[in-house]
Amino acid sequence: MKKFIIIALSLLISGYMYAQRVFDKSNNRLDNTSAFGSKNSKKKEDKKKDNIPTGLHVWQADSRFGTVDSVAIDSFSHTFQNSNMTEGLRGQYNTLGNMGSPRLSRLFINRPEDFSYFIFANPYDFFITPFSAIHFTNTKSPFTNISYHETLSDESGEDRIKAIYAVNMNKQIGFGLKLDYLYGRGYYNNQATSDFNTTFFGSILKDQYHAHYAFFSNYLKTAENGGITEDDYVTNPENFPSKYGTRDIPTKLNKVWNKTHVDGFQWTHSYSLGFRKILPKDSAQLKQDSILAAKKRLIIRTDSNQIAKIDSSYKNDSIKIVPKTIFIPVTSLIHTLKVETNSRQFIANQDLSNFYTDKYFKADSTNDKFSNTLVSNLFAIELHEGFNKWALAGVRLYAQHDYNNYKMPAVDRLSESFSESRISIGGQLLKQKGKNVNYTLEAQSSSDGNNWGDFKLLGNGLLKVKLLGDSIRLRVHGSIINRQPTFFYRKYHSHYLWWDNNLDKQFSTHLGAVLESEKTHTQLSFDIQNIKNYTYLASVSTNVVGEKTSYFTSNTEVRQDGKNIQLLSFILNQNFRLGILNWENQLAYQATTNKEVLPLPTISLYSNVYLLFHIAKVLRVEFGSDVRYFTSYYAPTYSPAIGLYVTQSDNDKVKVGNYPIVDLYANFHLKHTRFYIMASHVNYSQSSNGSKFLTPHYPINPFIIRLGLSWNFFN
Repeated sequence: MKKFIIIALSLLISGYMYAQRVFDKSNNRLDNTSAFGSKNSKKKEDKKKDNIPTGLHVWQADSRFGTVDSVAIDSFSHTFQNSNMTEGLRGQYNTLGNMGSPRLSRLFINRPEDFSYFIFANPYDFFITPFSAIHFTNTKSPFTNISYHETLSDESGEDRIKAIYAVNMNKQIGFGLKLDYLYGRGYYNNQATSDFNTTFFGSILKDQYHAHYAFFSNYLKTAENGGITEDDYVTNPENFPSKYGTRDIPTKLNKVWNKTHVDGFQWTHSYSLGFRKILPKDSAQLKQDSILAAKKRLIIRTDSNQIAKIDSSYKNDSIKIVPKTIFIPVTSLIHTLKVETNSRQFIANQDLSNFYTDKYFKADSTNDKFSNTLVSNLFAIELHEGFNKWALAGVRLYAQHDYNNYKMPAVDRLSESFSESRISIGGQLLKQKGKNVNYTLEAQSSSDGNNWGDFKLLGNGLLKVKLLGDSIRLRVHGSIINRQPTFFYRKYHSHYLWWDNNLDKQFSTHLGAVLESEKTHTQLSFDIQNIKNYTYLASVSTNVVGEKTSYFTSNTEVRQDGKNIQLLSFILNQNFRLGILNWENQLAYQATTNKEVLPLPTISLYSNVYLLFHIAKVLRVEFGSDVRYFTSYYAPTYSPAIGLYVTQSDNDKVKVGNYPIVDLYANFHLKHTRFYIMASHVNYSQSSNGSKFLTPHYPINPFIIRLGLSWNFFN
C-alpha cells in the first residue's frame, strides 16, 4: 500500500510541476530550467506564478430538482483529525471496529426516514457519496486536493488516500474528478476492508440552462469474521491462562466476504424562461462612466504589458454605455435522469451450518448475488419566487417514474428476476429568498400500480430574528409518511436466509425544531416521532446443545410492530471559549416506548477540549483531547449474510456502552496544508475495565497512532 501511495503522490507532484512550465509558440521552454532561459524569462515566470488566481466556489445540488446550496470549502483544519473516522466526527455511529466497516447511527434522527431501494448500501454511507452531497466547483484556476490518512502499523493499520481535481472550461462550465481508496487491514482477524470510488462530476450554469451531472462507481469489499468467539477475551482477559493480543483472539468466521457495487449516472438539468433586468450602478461603475464620457471614444486594448492605447479612429460621437443586466427566471422546466446498477455478493468458502440455523441450498460453499437496476425519470415545472412583487412564493409541480429490476439466487436455477414500477406525483410551495422567513411545503402521492396508498407530507421553515443583540435562528420541520416497505424487506432468498412477506405500510409522523444562538454558541434541537408498523430486521438465535459444548446459531427475519412507537430526543450543542481555551460539547437524550424493537442509548455525549493558538502568525495549532460516551443498551448486532444491522435475539442478549473512548491530538494548518497526529483510544487497557464494544461481539480497536495530511494547490 505504501508503495502505491508513493507512486501516486510522485505522479501527482510531477504533473503539478509540469503544469508550472512555460512554453513559447514554438514549444520552447522559457522557464529557468531551459538551456536558453534568461533572468528576464525567470522574472516573468515568477511574476506569472504570483498572479495565479485562486478563487474557488463550492456548492451542492438537490438530487431531484438541481437547486443550488452553497457550502463551505473543505479546507479548514478544525476536527480534521476526526474526518476519517468511521464512527463519525463526534463518534455517534456504531461500527464493527475497522475503518470502512458497516455502521449505524445511535442517534435515530440521523437515520433516513424513507426506505431506499438498495438497502445493502445504507451501512456504507461513510464512504459512498450521494449525488446531493457532491461538492460541485467553480474555480479560476485548476484546483487539486490530496488527502492521506494512515495508522502507524504495518500489519494491522489503516490507509486512505483521496484526490480531487477540479477545473473550469470557462466561467459557466466546470467539471472535476474524485478518486478515493480505503484499505483497512483490521486489528482483529478476518475483518479487512477495501473500498474504491471514482466520481466524475460537472456543472453548466448559464442564464437559462443549468445542469449538474455525475458518473460514479463504488466497489466495497468487507471481510466478515462474525465477531470474536468469546467476549471474555476483551472484557475479562484474566480468565485465560495466557495473554492474548488482538490478532490472537479467535473469530467465528474466517473465509467470508461481502462485495458490494454501487455504480451509476445522474443528470439534473433545467431550462428557464424569463427576462433581463438592468442592475443599478454602483459607485465604481458611475466613476468609470464619467471617465469614458469625458474621453468620448476611448477604447482600451490590453497587451502583455498592460498598456492602454487610444484608437486612431477617434470620433466626436457620444459613447454608448451598455448597462449591466441580470437574467430573472420566471418558469423553469426540470428533468432528472438517474440510472444505477447495484449489486451485492455474499461469498463463504466454508460451511456456515454452525453459524446460521437454516440452510436452503445443498452446497457447503456460498456465492449469493443480489442486484438492483434502477432507471428513474423526474419531470417538473417551476414558477419562480420573486420574479415580480406579487410572486411571494414559488410553486413546483413534478411527476416521477422509477423502474426497478431485482435479481436474487434461486434453488432450481442461477437466479430469479422481479420487476417493479412506481409512479409519484407531487408539488411544492417554497419561499427561499425571504430576509427573515423561509419555508418549503411538499405533498406527494405514489403508486406501485395497484393502489395510491403511499403518500408523504413534508414541511420545513426558518425564522431569523434579532433579540437582545443576538442573532436567533429557529428551524422547524415535520413530516407525515405512509410508505410500503421496499422490495428486499418483502422478499429475500439466499443460502441461509429466506423470507416472503406481505407487509403493511409503515406510517410515521415527525415534528422537530432547532434553535440556534450566535452569541452564546448554543444549538438546541428537539424531535418527537410516532411510528406505526415499524419495519425492522431481527435476529433469532437457537441454542444448540452438543455432547461437550453448546452454542447459538442465528437466523434473521423481517418484523413489523403493529403498535405505535413514540420517540423523543433532545440534542444540545454548547461551545465555550476563554482566550486560547476552547470547549465544545454535544449532549443527546433519547427515549423510546419500545426498547425491544427500537433500542437506543438514553444518553450520548461528545466533549472536545483544546488550546487554539498561532506560531509565527502563520501556523494554526489545535492541541487537545476529546471523549465519546454513551449509556449501556442492547445495541443492534450485525448479520454478515445480509450485511445489515439487526436487533438482538431475546435469548442471546448483551449490552454495550458505558465506556468512554478518549483521544489526544495535535492539529495544524499552514496556508494550504492541514496535518495532524492523534493518539486514539488512549485509555485502552487489556485489563477488565469496561465494555469495549460498539457492536455486540465486535471489539473497539485498541490504542492507535493516527496521522493525516491534506494539501490544496492551484496550478
